[in-house]
Amino acid sequence: MSRLNEDEEFRASVPERFRSKCELCGNPLDIRADGVHQRTSGWVKNRSGGGGHGVSVPERENKWAHGYCVDNATRGLLRQGRMF
Repeated sequence: MSRLNEDEEFRASVPERFRSKCELCGNPLDIRADGVHQRTSGWVKNRSGGGGHGVSVPERENKWAHGYCVDNATRGLLRQGRMF
């Protein structure tokens, strides 16, 4: 199947409000899909032994990424130029 047909099929099968592009690879994604990550920032309380607790007062951004893209990024397998 050609890339154009894949894009047309994606647009036809996913309502517009659930469509986004992956911030890491640039390909389309359905934000309802299992394993999709949403960029979130907030406050983390530091632990005395290092590390931190969960995010308090989270602020969710309208930025999304495929789970496998996030996994690849944490393993250093994505080219950094594409991450920013």
